[in-house]
Amino acid sequence: MANASCLLRNLFITFNVLFMIVGAVLLVLAIVIDVTYTADKYNGLIGLYIFGAVTVVTAFIGAHGAMKNVKWMLVVFLVLMCVDCFSLLRLAVPLAVLHPRVGVLQEEMQSVGPLDKTSEDFQKIMNEFQSQLQCCGLVHGYLDWRGKVPESCDCTSDELLLKSCTAMDYDFENWSYYKLGIKKTRMVRIQPCGEKIVHNFLDLLLGLLFGFAALAFLGIVLSACLIAQQGSKAKALSKPSKIFSISAHPPKYSQLYEYE
Repeated sequence: MANASCLLRNLFITFNVLFMIVGAVLLVLAIVIDVTYTADKYNGLIGLYIFGAVTVVTAFIGAHGAMKNVKWMLVVFLVLMCVDCFSLLRLAVPLAVLHPRVGVLQEEMQSVGPLDKTSEDFQKIMNEFQSQLQCCGLVHGYLDWRGKVPESCDCTSDELLLKSCTAMDYDFENWSYYKLGIKKTRMVRIQPCGEKIVHNFLDLLLGLLFGFAALAFLGIVLSACLIAQQGSKAKALSKPSKIFSISAHPPKYSQLYEYE
């Protein structure tokens, strides 16, 4: 029994150490994004800061409560894990339902407007997406960039063989070539990035949400077992032992029988 108790406590402490590392990684990721992209803070970045900080604090409370056998800390950890699990599932389930209806999100992307008029940070992000996902534009392909199509939209030799490109005769940047009669042809990708971004983003987000929800549920189970174990130990210690009793008086007979 003692070995099982020690094993459960060590497992719970290890879980919280790993949970604390995850929270620290989220905080570092938020800082890197904040430093790299100098635009105003958006809700996602603020949420990442909050979630990382709450994860670190919750893991510290759980680990310290297990090491020092502080019951109220374990109870606080259990409550926080329940809140986290419920919040994550509340976000994940509607997203999972929305996943097949990607077209609704793509329609919202049309409100972004021409990409050449967006901020430098947004254009930098789009260039990364176009290079990594092998796409161009957001909704209408290279036309979203109007006359300023970046090189990240250009097709590679392998993509030309797959016939996933289209010819763009000229753009406004090469207007001088066009006036001189020099027709400069560029091969750019046909598929817009909007659908790929939405699918990849939703898949990643759903994986993270359900993964953290599973970790939170595991934390609930471990903390509940540890609290129950501490409660049974406290009852065992407070219960008086009836095996040995010290008394100055001899035991009394409850009844005397006379035999005729």
